[in-house]
Amino acid sequence: MLSCLVAVLVLVFGVVERPGTERTRGGYRFGMSCAIGAGLLAVWMAFPQDTFAATTDSRWSFEPSPPAVHLWLVACAIVIGCALVLSGSGRADPRPFRWSTLFSGAGALAVVLAGALVAQLVVPWVPHREGGAESAPAPVPAEVSGEGWSWRPPMDTGIDGVREGPHGPIVLLGDGAVALDGTDGTELWSYRRPYDVVTHVWTEDDHVHVRHRPRTEDDTDRNLHQAQFEDDELFETARLNTESGALVDEVSGALRPSVARSTEHSEELVDEILSLPENCVVQRTEDYGHRLAGVVGCVDEEHTESAVASGDPFGFPDSEVEVMVVAVDPQEESELWRTEPFDPGENDRPRLTAAPGDPAVVVENGPDGRTVVLDADTGDEHVALPEDLEASEELIGLVRADSDGTVVAADTGGPDLQTTLHRADASGEITDSAVVEDVYLDPKIGGGRIAVLDDAVVIAEDYGLDGMGEDGQVALLVAPFGETTDRSDEIALPGVAESLSGLTVVPGAVVVSTEDEESQILRAFVP
Repeated sequence: MLSCLVAVLVLVFGVVERPGTERTRGGYRFGMSCAIGAGLLAVWMAFPQDTFAATTDSRWSFEPSPPAVHLWLVACAIVIGCALVLSGSGRADPRPFRWSTLFSGAGALAVVLAGALVAQLVVPWVPHREGGAESAPAPVPAEVSGEGWSWRPPMDTGIDGVREGPHGPIVLLGDGAVALDGTDGTELWSYRRPYDVVTHVWTEDDHVHVRHRPRTEDDTDRNLHQAQFEDDELFETARLNTESGALVDEVSGALRPSVARSTEHSEELVDEILSLPENCVVQRTEDYGHRLAGVVGCVDEEHTESAVASGDPFGFPDSEVEVMVVAVDPQEESELWRTEPFDPGENDRPRLTAAPGDPAVVVENGPDGRTVVLDADTGDEHVALPEDLEASEELIGLVRADSDGTVVAADTGGPDLQTTLHRADASGEITDSAVVEDVYLDPKIGGGRIAVLDDAVVIAEDYGLDGMGEDGQVALLVAPFGETTDRSDEIALPGVAESLSGLTVVPGAVVVSTEDEESQILRAFVP
């Protein structure tokens, strides 16, 4: 508003209808100097401080805004115009009007074009940079020795996940994705929609998908999380090549990824899809991608009413329970597979867990009390566990399971704190072991904080992180196969940490996502 007022004053007092009077009077120069001073004040007041990462006070106040840049550039143009008027040898004469109109239009067009181009370069509406690595991708490290590089996300977004890409990690952001080189952390390509509503960013079939729609006046920070439930027809999904970041296509109305969620009503949902007999009860469910798996227990007629009322078919010691594991697709409302009925033996009730690697359903206390690994797509037994551990009380759980075999954790310390990580082939034969002492690993087994490499197991440890925002410390422990490792071998990450996400193995590095007092940060450990 101030800059527009200055422009009006300049037009009124700096442009007259008759030529003549040379600029020798101090009053005129004084007036134009005041106009320039007011214009400079407008430039200073209109400067969009929070639009630029270098000038904003903190990452919490960073808010890029193309309209704010446009307004600031207009204020700058008015000041420049005042200076040009003052530098002339005489008062500006608008006659003949055809020439003054032409020149005024050219000047206005120049301001508009310059403002649009500069704003687009400084804060583009869709920041998109294609690229790619110049060399072949580095191999996945067999072992790591220390931190090689780190990377922080842009100030106005955060890290939602990390996936393995062709040359390193693909970082899924709240509004797009960035691909990094695993060897040195160089940004290979990036694609963001910072001014749109982005509900989902995911990788599938060697492509990155970004589901978005334009932001409206009704969209506030409080209700943006509800946008994911809106009609698919309102959204477009950009599909990017993971190698170069090139935009392959942008489809309107594309469906969001199908993900099953285990909730308090999941047992009822599975029961309705399967149409189970009256004496069978779905006792526990877990989600595996788009699948929902559950443990079904079928009791005798005498205990049917009590089992259905309690929702627990395993609470009757004098009753024999026939058990099976089932999987359904909640979106399609169809059964995917079910196992043959089995007897869990004298052990505790069956329990479903998961392990990193291939999509697999891990059934603890399964047939004859064994722990078995089922293919999540078919329900067939995927790989075998070591025979002396599959039904042993020493077995803590699975660290990883894929078609090549498994890595299992066993408590081998007796009264002492000692965990042995056994690597076995698909037949269940143990091929290597790593021993970890003085570190409590039980809560991390089956989660994302343990990564398996060819020659070692990497474990992310946190100290003092209670999930309540308290600062703590993060350390990595590298446990080579064939050796014994303890807490003294940990590699402490610099600074304090407020949170810790899982480990991701990518070409060239093992990356871990943490958060410190400044922002989220991705740290990479290299050979």
